[in-house]
Amino acid sequence: MGYGEQISAGVESWAHEAGWKTVGVRFADEYQRRGGGKLIPPATDEQSIRNAKQRVKRIFGLGGPRYVKMAAELSDVALRAMPTRKRLELEKPHSPELAKAKVMESFGAAMSAVSVRCPTATVKLNRLIDELQALIPIAELLMSV
Repeated sequence: MGYGEQISAGVESWAHEAGWKTVGVRFADEYQRRGGGKLIPPATDEQSIRNAKQRVKRIFGLGGPRYVKMAAELSDVALRAMPTRKRLELEKPHSPELAKAKVMESFGAAMSAVSVRCPTATVKLNRLIDELQALIPIAELLMSV
């Protein structure tokens, strides 16, 4: 998978988690902050939000050579519009920052599950243990520097 396809997959994944409307608005805001243009309209009202959402969805769905080219032009905007964790997954998948974020996320999910006596608490605790074990070599490396 090429870098452009990875970014498109990251945008799709982000939209799956947050919704296309959220992605469209964040994308339009970042695009306008960088000077704007014709590719993504400003998200100022319901109609323009809908347009931005549809435009981002089409472009990063890579529905043809025209959209692949647009996605490549907008890759920096896409990365800056994404939440930090999602961007780290694409740019630095083995970074200490991402490993720490995963541990914190797993910790929160596990503690919440334990607190409400959720049947999946054991699964969430095991995921936390896995994330903590993945952090050990990173911590050792950082301590040796």
